[in-house]
Amino acid sequence: MPSATAPIRPKPLIPRLAPLATMLLAAAAATGCARHRPIETEASLLARREHLAARNNEVISDLTAKLLDRVRSEHEAKERQGIQDPPTCDILVISGGGDFGAFGAGFLKGWGSVREGGLPRPQFEIVSGVSTGALIAPFAYLGDDRDIDDVVHLYTNPRPDWVRERGLLYFLPANESFAEVPGLERELRTAIDAARIARIAEQGKLGRMLVVNTTDLDDGSPRAFELSRVAIRATETGDPSRLHKLLLASSGIPGAFPPREIDGGLYVDGGVTGNILYGGRLRRDQSIGALWARSAPDLPKARMRYWVILNNWLITPPKTTQPKWVDVISRSVDLAVRSSTVTGLRHLLTIAELENLRGDFSVEVRIVAIPPAWRPPVEGVFKEETMRDLARVGEELGRDPNAWLGEIPE
Repeated sequence: MPSATAPIRPKPLIPRLAPLATMLLAAAAATGCARHRPIETEASLLARREHLAARNNEVISDLTAKLLDRVRSEHEAKERQGIQDPPTCDILVISGGGDFGAFGAGFLKGWGSVREGGLPRPQFEIVSGVSTGALIAPFAYLGDDRDIDDVVHLYTNPRPDWVRERGLLYFLPANESFAEVPGLERELRTAIDAARIARIAEQGKLGRMLVVNTTDLDDGSPRAFELSRVAIRATETGDPSRLHKLLLASSGIPGAFPPREIDGGLYVDGGVTGNILYGGRLRRDQSIGALWARSAPDLPKARMRYWVILNNWLITPPKTTQPKWVDVISRSVDLAVRSSTVTGLRHLLTIAELENLRGDFSVEVRIVAIPPAWRPPVEGVFKEETMRDLARVGEELGRDPNAWLGEIPE
């Protein structure tokens, strides 16, 4: 034992301080190397907003014109065959939900086995997807059994590198996100290959639409992209990168997954501004019903059917939340998205009710969600056991025509 007057030797502290010093030096270096975007003035951002709004209105006008032409063609074809059924516009709406997208993939597979008399899976005029729903949407849009089998396989065989933390210092503010998604990017490029994109383009030329929602962080607003149009351009140029980037942007969980820079703006998960995409922002005079009534007053009233697949519970399960910032934030974000989704569904049901009262269109809304009693078999995200079980549950519900709901339960 050293005497009271012996000098204190700091050497034993060095091994304990070295990791901290290394982390601090690395943090300083990482901050210095952070990527910075040029800061635009508010005036330039407002001008960009005006430009995007004008382009958006042009796209909406084009989309509705194509849809009306398709519905009118269906009516004429039925008339030639002596069929009295009204022309029908089927719209599939697929929500976000992360790894719970396995439910939607499984549901589509089960739904494909339903035959006449039991609400069989139709060919959809419009397929919209948000977040994980955007990744499912291209397969649902094409709609062949092989396409559905491929998306089920994708969601039931998660790979370890789908989501990968950015090393020891993943939490630093200079990072674009906590994690990278190299595996997800690879799987997406493999699944949505040139052949599949060409098929999407072919269907786009026939007037069918594939649409995904994103969030423009610079503008602070949602922005929908028509991927069927993007696919046509991709086949012409041989460059599918924009289509892949839009899918990754729509599914880019803020903070967790990298944002994507598109057309000069920074884009993240569409679920931030709208977890379901159903045309709720359209003005009354832009709605399909109003346009049909104006453009085809002598034709019979058409029918519009919304099919909503919610990759989550409709009613949030109770859960004890620990007073830790990670737990509080994750639970709060989950509740915020879930609440806004239910609000969106109520809005869609209200729109349907108003359209039916006006008499322009006959509108039906059907909703399916993860059963309230279901719970993940294991904790964590992107767990194979959970995703396989959800796909199984979805497939079982898809075979049951009574699984569809016509209202939001209290």
